[in-house]
Amino acid sequence: MTQDDRLTLALLDRTGRPVRVEPLASDWRHTLRRLVADEGSWIALFQQRAPTRSPTPGPADIALTRALIRILRPLDLRLADHVIQAGEARFSFRAAGLL
Repeated sequence: MTQDDRLTLALLDRTGRPVRVEPLASDWRHTLRRLVADEGSWIALFQQRAPTRSPTPGPADIALTRALIRILRPLDLRLADHVIQAGEARFSFRAAGLL
């Protein structure tokens, strides 16, 4: 993950559709408070990269996913997926069996 990557968290409804989408700033507390206020139970992390980069996750991406899972657990929220997109290419942690 680089500083150029854009991160977005989405609260999902029971069918997996986004109910609320929040950009993820350096201070996660505000973003998580807004998502928890909507009383959902599933969150998806979307990571947008430059089209010239690969969507394959690196160690920092994996560490981010693990940290987010640990942060969400006490809030009774679950991570549905972490999707990395670079141009038309996409990597899904769930599809790769990493969640």
